[in-house]
Amino acid sequence: MTHNRATYRLAGLAGFAGALLFFCGDMLFYGHFGAGSTFHEGMQHVVREASLGRLFTGGLIGPAAACLCIIGFWHVGQNIAPRSPTLGRVVFHTLAAMMVAGSAVHALWVPRGLATRYELTAHAPELFTALRRYWELAYDLAAVPAYIGAILLLLVVLLGRSIYPRWTALANFGLLSLLEPLASQVPSPLGAVLVGGFTNLSIAVFFLVSVLSTWNATEV
Repeated sequence: MTHNRATYRLAGLAGFAGALLFFCGDMLFYGHFGAGSTFHEGMQHVVREASLGRLFTGGLIGPAAACLCIIGFWHVGQNIAPRSPTLGRVVFHTLAAMMVAGSAVHALWVPRGLATRYELTAHAPELFTALRRYWELAYDLAAVPAYIGAILLLLVVLLGRSIYPRWTALANFGLLSLLEPLASQVPSPLGAVLVGGFTNLSIAVFFLVSVLSTWNATEV
């Protein structure tokens, strides 16, 4: 299917913007400057001291960011469809499902953060545990399509079943996520920022490479 090239590019840029918006939400939750190794200590301080408006805004950003990312994944599917129409649809729907679940994870971080802020571990430990488990369940539901989509996309690119150059497999967000432990070794002031936002920064890099590497594509 042929689409207006400007629309095609804008869809990819929408995904890039969505990933950055998710990153902004991360920073509203717990963003601070510091060493990567001290991220968790700094996060606890931010959660306890930040305004409720800051935390609420961080959570509500999630659905809007997810919508932009889903548009971006349409762009990704179109990079696959000319050579593998069925795979293009499967990759798109899998990654779209990841974003739907991911927006829920983002929104649900707020009650988890509030539980920490108001020290429910001491005053209502069972409630704190239930909130944490509910958030972890949502996270796991998002992780399943994320892993499937990342692996499928990696194989599609490496096997030449898309219009992506094979080198772009290096920008696969699943592969980039494997580098996350290195962020904890980054010194102040950017280490804590990288640890807190690594996942969404990885997706932003992926979308940016996706757009730039197919900017003049003629098969879509």
